[in-house]
Amino acid sequence: MTNRINPLAAIFALLVTLAMLIYARAAFLTDAQWVIADDARQFLAWTSRIADPQAMPGNFMADYWQQTAPPFYRALLYAAVAVGMPPILLSKLLPLLLLPISAVLAWKVSGVFARERVVQFAGALCIIATALHTDSIFSGTPRAFALPLMLVAIHGMAAGRNGIAVLGLLMLGVVYPAPAVTCLGLFTLHLLQWNPPLRFSVTGGKIALLALAAACVVLPALIFKSGLDQWGPTLTMSEARGVFSMMLYDGRSSITGPNGNIAWLCSRRIGFLPSVVNCRGNTDPRLLINLCLTIVPMLLLWFWQARAKGVSEMGTGKNAALWRLFPYSLVSAIICYLIAAVIAFKVHLPARYSQPVLLIMGSLAFGIMAGKGWEHLRKSGGIIPKLVAALCLMLALVAYVTPKTTLARPRNAALIGLIGRTPPSTRIAGIESDLDFVPAATGRGVLATTEHDIPYHRQYDWKNSDGLRASLQMGELTSPAAIAAIRRYRIDLLVFDREFLETGVVPGRYLRTMAPPHRIRPSADQLAALRAASCRIVETRYSVLIFTGCFRQLAQAASSGAK
Repeated sequence: MTNRINPLAAIFALLVTLAMLIYARAAFLTDAQWVIADDARQFLAWTSRIADPQAMPGNFMADYWQQTAPPFYRALLYAAVAVGMPPILLSKLLPLLLLPISAVLAWKVSGVFARERVVQFAGALCIIATALHTDSIFSGTPRAFALPLMLVAIHGMAAGRNGIAVLGLLMLGVVYPAPAVTCLGLFTLHLLQWNPPLRFSVTGGKIALLALAAACVVLPALIFKSGLDQWGPTLTMSEARGVFSMMLYDGRSSITGPNGNIAWLCSRRIGFLPSVVNCRGNTDPRLLINLCLTIVPMLLLWFWQARAKGVSEMGTGKNAALWRLFPYSLVSAIICYLIAAVIAFKVHLPARYSQPVLLIMGSLAFGIMAGKGWEHLRKSGGIIPKLVAALCLMLALVAYVTPKTTLARPRNAALIGLIGRTPPSTRIAGIESDLDFVPAATGRGVLATTEHDIPYHRQYDWKNSDGLRASLQMGELTSPAAIAAIRRYRIDLLVFDREFLETGVVPGRYLRTMAPPHRIRPSADQLAALRAASCRIVETRYSVLIFTGCFRQLAQAASSGAK
């Protein structure tokens, strides 16, 4: 007797495979040489040091991002290089491994809550669909591991297998501590069977298990945080209101709106609600969509189950404990988010504590309710269930063929190739958006970029801001101030956007990162003087590269003229 293939599991597998193929096409087949996940440009900025520990000497950017990489992620990069795999390739391959693992785990988690196959299918489908439309699983960073590891921990709790739950918490704490803390809170409430207001089931064995779980999460987090203390002081919330790049909703590190209001409810970096649909601030009507896709289904599903069992409180027993995971996750997320918000930025972004866990539990709740609703319609008969099923599958297909891959590619691939052929010790500065790719793609040190402008640790932010402002000054080329800046930072190669030299106005990405002024006098006409001074200049369609070896002569000439 052969086992029959579950058609819903097959459809789920096909949809996941389709999403993977779409991602693989974007990552490997479409002008793929310099394609890299957006955030991976930060986390891989130091990786030339894996093969050569002396690479990028004195580069603060490489120092910071090397320290920011959690130990497991760092070890994974070293292992990849040891077998001949470039870090960028590893970052692009990770989703092809993590997405199917996440899909299997989502199917298992949903199966614990659902007896009917269609409900299990809907729950798993919604978990992965929402994950595809956030920017974690494809990020190529430690955050990419958060989804599967949270699913491991949640599955252990839901299935009553505490050992698996603790293992998931340990791995999550080592790789990505913020949501691990929220999952630890969820595990605590679940293990102690909390019933409001102060009813718990406490035993010596449970306390010992909680102590072990807390050590698994807290110790790696403390080790990780201590390594970044040298880059402090940490930004305060009051300071964030005055940081230019945080005052624009489309800025690199947006926290407030232009009016200075903190987007506590809904925003990618500080909002409490999961950003299934991106929204901007506390009054953006799109926050209602995120609320209805996550928090509302969690509460409705738990109340529905409580009413079905005829209980007026959270109930007792294994089945009741299972459904309590939904309100527990919400309570844990609220507590952890509030603590993180009060001491904002000292222990990572507050949103990283609430959004990942609520994304999983909220989308699971939405899927379970949708599956149960369809089952109810199906039992009533008629053509309506078939139409609903067709509509849902069509929406699922749309969700899976439009993953948010967050891949970035340089505008000028030739520029990256040219820089990659310079000596490894080359120090680079300039105003050119493609410089964002240079540290990770070529292993050359850049003075400052917009992509690496992360203001949460002030020492790092001051260095990058000073570097951006100095790069703007260097755009004046032959002026005494420009020459002095080039010598002070010992720059070997200047890279400028051609339009910037012609107009004096910085490119768009710089407008969202640097505080005004955003322009200098146009300096393209000075290129002729540089050529006359035997400067080596390389021009591409969009960019101008100037090797600064001749600037010593210009400095001497300027000094002689001053005398």
